[in-house]
Amino acid sequence: MICNLRALAATAVFAAITVASAPASALTITLTPSDLPLPVGQTMIADFDNPVAAGFTFTQNVNAFTRSGALGLWPGVSAPPPGDTTMYETVTSNGRATLAGKPLKSFSFFTGSPDGYNTVRFTGLNGYSQTLNGAAIFGGALATNGNQSVGRRVNYDFGAQRVTKVEFLSSGNSFEFDSLAGAAVPEPGVWAMMITGFGAVGAVLRRRRTARYA
Repeated sequence: MICNLRALAATAVFAAITVASAPASALTITLTPSDLPLPVGQTMIADFDNPVAAGFTFTQNVNAFTRSGALGLWPGVSAPPPGDTTMYETVTSNGRATLAGKPLKSFSFFTGSPDGYNTVRFTGLNGYSQTLNGAAIFGGALATNGNQSVGRRVNYDFGAQRVTKVEFLSSGNSFEFDSLAGAAVPEPGVWAMMITGFGAVGAVLRRRRTARYA
């Protein structure tokens, strides 16, 4: 999604924080003050204005919904992330929204007005699970006081772990976010096709070289 206000801040300084419960599950959190550009290697998965990317699903319960940022503030219910005039997600009290699909080695989303009652939960391969509440969502770098002028793209690098489900939960009004992006791990079949392709290209180059010097 493109927003001129976000693009103007795209070159701002970022902060990196590492959250580690154990070396095998180390999680690196990076914050940038604008929606775009996306972190290197990531592509858009869900921006709530277009279909969800192939290989992923986005679901929500009755206490979560999408809303247009052009509507502005809905007092006591929802505040669009700063500068966002497109569709965005709102998870109200007792709400849940879930992104699931291909294994991800990194994931990011744009969010605003950080609140202490928000939660992000990651679930992945080999039993991996990590739950971040309130300020921990931002690596402890932001005050979770609901300041509606604060917006950040939050990027999570899972290291050696691979995440297949991201859940957004809230025990109060509300958790607002947009532009879910990630770097997916190629499926085994894709790797096989790539290796086969590289082999075919190599064979063609060898034949050309042989014919040239014959």
